[in-house]
Amino acid sequence: MVSAPSPAQGQKLLGQLQHGSRREAARGGSVPARERPIRAKLVTVVCQDIVCTQATGGLIVKGLTGYLGDGQDPLAKFDAAQAKTLLKSADPDGTKTKGLTYTYDPENSLNKPTAEFLQSQWHDNLGVDVAIQPVSHSQFIKGRLKGQYVLSRDGWQADYNHPQDWYDNLWGHVVGCPDSGCSTGYDTKAYDDLLDKADTETGDQANADYKALAQMLINDVVYIPLYYSKGAFLFKPYVKGAGTNNFSDFHWNEIQILSH
Repeated sequence: MVSAPSPAQGQKLLGQLQHGSRREAARGGSVPARERPIRAKLVTVVCQDIVCTQATGGLIVKGLTGYLGDGQDPLAKFDAAQAKTLLKSADPDGTKTKGLTYTYDPENSLNKPTAEFLQSQWHDNLGVDVAIQPVSHSQFIKGRLKGQYVLSRDGWQADYNHPQDWYDNLWGHVVGCPDSGCSTGYDTKAYDDLLDKADTETGDQANADYKALAQMLINDVVYIPLYYSKGAFLFKPYVKGAGTNNFSDFHWNEIQILSH
C-alpha cells in the first residue's frame, strides 16, 4: 500500500484516484482453455490489500466511463485455496510453471516492491518460484510491445474518458496484436469483431459492447489486476479552487489565494 504523507498543521491533504491502472500482462495471445487455470491461479493469490487499495472494478478506474463496478472483477479476488486446486489440475508436475520470469522497469519506485510482492505471494501460497528481472524503461517498453516477456508490468493512463481508448490501444488487431505494439499478444476473432462493432456505436449500446469486451479479457485471464494509481495533493486552506477529479486537475487559472 502506498501511504500518503501526513499534512502539516494548517494544510489540507486531498487523495484522489487518477485515470490510470496497473496490472500484470501475461503473454500468450489467445489463451487455450487448458491454460486458463494456470493464469487464474497466479491471479487469485495476489492480495492487493498489501500492495495498495484493491483494484476490483476492472481495468478502467472508478469514475471513468467503463468502470465495471466495485467488486465486479473476479480476477481481483484473493483465494489461495482455489489457486492451489487450479494449479494442481492444470500443472500437476510443475513443468508449466517452471522457470517463469516477471519483468519490470525499476525507474518507477513502486515497480520493484510490487515485483517483490508478487514473487513472494506466488512462492508463499503456491510454491511457485518466479524470478524477477529489472530492465531499463526504454528497453522494457520496446521489449514488452514486441512480446518478449512472458510476465511483465503493464498499465494504462487514459488519454480521454471513453472505453475505446483502452480496448483499441491494448488488445486486438487495431493496435497490432498479436505481433506488434501488443504486450500480451491477445487477439481473437470474437474480440476483433465486437471491438469493430463497438467503435461504430454510441451511448448505451457502445458501453454494453465495451463491457462485453472486458468480460472476454476476464474469461481468458489476460491480465492480473494490481492497483489504480492515486494522487496526493497538499495545499493551504486559503487556496480556493485547488483540487482534482479522477481525470484531471482543476483549472489552474481559476485558483484563488484568499486573504490570510
